[in-house]
Amino acid sequence: MAAGKQSPERDSHFIRAADLFAGEKRYANAEEALKQVNASLIDTPLLARYTLLYATIALQDERYYLARSLLNNEQLSLNVAAMTAAQRRTWHRQRGELYALLGDHLLSVQEYSQLGALLIDHAEIAAVHDKIWHDLGQVSEQALRLAASSTTDQTLAGWYQLSLFSRDAQGDIARQLDQIASWRQTNSNHPAARVMPTSLQRAAETRSDLPRSLALLLPLSGNLADAGEALRDGILAAYYGSMAKGVKPPSIRIYDSSGGDVSALYDQAVQDGADLVIGPLAKDQLQNLMARPVLEVPVLGLNYADEALNPHANLYQFGLAVGDETRQIAERAWVHGRRSALVIRPDTPWGSNALDTFRQRWEPKGGLLLTTTPYRSDQLDYATFLRSSLLLSDSQERAARLQRTLGKNVNYIPRRRQDVDMVLMLTQPEQGRQLKPTLDFLFASDLPIYATSHIYGGYPNPSQDQDLDGIQFTAMPWTIPSLAETDIAPQKPLSTAYRNLFAMGVDAYRLHQWLTLLKALPDTSIQGQTGSLTMGHENRVTRTQPLAAFRGGRVMVAPTVLASENR
Repeated sequence: MAAGKQSPERDSHFIRAADLFAGEKRYANAEEALKQVNASLIDTPLLARYTLLYATIALQDERYYLARSLLNNEQLSLNVAAMTAAQRRTWHRQRGELYALLGDHLLSVQEYSQLGALLIDHAEIAAVHDKIWHDLGQVSEQALRLAASSTTDQTLAGWYQLSLFSRDAQGDIARQLDQIASWRQTNSNHPAARVMPTSLQRAAETRSDLPRSLALLLPLSGNLADAGEALRDGILAAYYGSMAKGVKPPSIRIYDSSGGDVSALYDQAVQDGADLVIGPLAKDQLQNLMARPVLEVPVLGLNYADEALNPHANLYQFGLAVGDETRQIAERAWVHGRRSALVIRPDTPWGSNALDTFRQRWEPKGGLLLTTTPYRSDQLDYATFLRSSLLLSDSQERAARLQRTLGKNVNYIPRRRQDVDMVLMLTQPEQGRQLKPTLDFLFASDLPIYATSHIYGGYPNPSQDQDLDGIQFTAMPWTIPSLAETDIAPQKPLSTAYRNLFAMGVDAYRLHQWLTLLKALPDTSIQGQTGSLTMGHENRVTRTQPLAAFRGGRVMVAPTVLASENR
């Protein structure tokens, strides 16, 4: 029917054909039909049909930048009122989902806020409000305050204020609920006051069941004493910080778990009246508790047990697992359009574990994974194994063959392999400062590099860290100046590893009130010093960290959305 017709009639037939193909899940055929459409010659209602269908196909195929280009169409953005009611709802929903995927959570909140205003069904409104609340939880406090001070939209301003009130409670449910009650009284006509996010409703239900007595099972002597002390100091810093804000905290008893039977120590803590046990740190001790037939009171272990199955509904696991970071890198890199990763790792169990967890998330998506020869901790020459991994020797051999064939010298520039579009660098700062310049020297300066938080020492060191410029890495919030809490810090200088454990102690204390809620609502998160904390399978608390980047040797939050649309 489209043959021989002129636009816009011709375009209307192609869009109808695409609709029919999509209805049969023949998305490749649908896209071919849509490619025949001259989008510049059709009116807004027809353009909306074209855009929303094409964006649906792009999102299903994980082509996020194509979807962004479609959904940012200027004509549609200026004429949303000309769409049908159903189209407007789909428009805002798709844009909200897309911006959240791309990491631009403030834009996602704006779209979901507009979507909520178009809905009537209470359940649908509640679902949208839960998405808004989740997105707000991913925005830094600094960015949230800036958005609150600059918006002229009163509905958005109310959401921002509600989120800031919630954060002021610093993980204390009782104080948070008091703040929210005050906000609701002042903003009774706000959509969130009428339909509260589910996690806030459930928080009110848990208020009367919060632990009143905590037991800390920590190694305070022996080989793990320094780690145990760092954790203890972080827990107590959060405890006294909460008390300084007028909150009545639970009582705390501290037990040295360095020697003896951890199960007997747990029994002693229960006998002493503990409502929740935090610890132990040692993995074997945690596994001993896991092997008990019954745990009379809940346990928040400060490590992850090897066993895949957790037999206890009230045993929770929290640690600084590198797998949380490599899985997040796999997700973010995929959204950024990367599909083929070269992994550089050390010859250590930590490096092997990080590679395995990245592989588990990357390859099922269809990503290509290439690895280098693992480097040693005392490695001096990085060029040799990187040259081999980048296949520069193949380029040199081709030039040599050509010279032999022609019988004369040939000017050429060595060319690295072209089947890689990113590098995952698993390294500490000292090795990273050598690996990055070596990659640049070997004609790989154009490859985006991702790394875990281990690449940053946690202290500003621009004169040395400028060698890491351009690297994006998962960062613990406490290491980023714009995200770190300034009122809670170690009282004495600590190495980076122990500062990480101090931050983990802060988060462990704040988690003690939220464990039941996080388990009941897996989409709920709380903002911690080690990342955004959620509850995963087998009661494992997982961390999502902001992406940071080195610029001029300094660390800053990485842009949430990449500029390129050619993906």
